[in-house]
Amino acid sequence: MIKAVGHRLKKAREQSGLTQNQVAKILGIAREQVSYYENGKREMGVDDLLKFADIYGVTPGYFLNPETEKPVVVSFRTSQLSDEDLPVIMEAQRFLNNLYELEMLLEKAGA
Repeated sequence: MIKAVGHRLKKAREQSGLTQNQVAKILGIAREQVSYYENGKREMGVDDLLKFADIYGVTPGYFLNPETEKPVVVSFRTSQLSDEDLPVIMEAQRFLNNLYELEMLLEKAGA
């Protein structure tokens, strides 16, 4: 299970166009820790899983069962994206993911 979660972490990071260094900087951890998670060499707590989900614009469930979860992906076409922009991108991802989840709840409720 740890390896599968790690594979999904790496896939989500690559789809987001982020490097391990950028993700580590956002999370305030060492790049090596991101690598350990992605390679399934370290378990992570729920808090870290939630942070990764926010960064990548997915629900935490995506890492556990990607077949049932649809990621919300924000793409940027620029080579001038700075590390200072990353927290803003993370907040945008979180907002879009929350909006998507709200729409799914309303759809289920028949609204």
